[in-house]
Amino acid sequence: IQGTIHPHAIIILPNTSGMELLLTYEDEGIYIDIYGHFTKETVLQWGEMPASVAYLQSNQVMGWGEKAIELRSVETGNLEGVFMHKKAQKLKFLCERNDK
Repeated sequence: IQGTIHPHAIIILPNTSGMELLLTYEDEGIYIDIYGHFTKETVLQWGEMPASVAYLQSNQVMGWGEKAIELRSVETGNLEGVFMHKKAQKLKFLCERNDK
């Protein structure tokens, strides 16, 4: 990537003893180990640039974009749900509370 990178979140992958991470930035995410080596050739690709990203207890990652909220599998990056919305706003923090 040339120029400035806008990071979103560093997610410790479940069942890896803290050794593997999902790094989310711009409109994608990559899977690496703590030494910086790729652990999967899969790249998590958001449908639109998220303003905020959060990890959910259900082993999903949620990205809040300008027009939609996307839910993706942390393990595979596959799209599992989309919620369309009309109000575009940038969130300082995006998180899960009481399983919601």
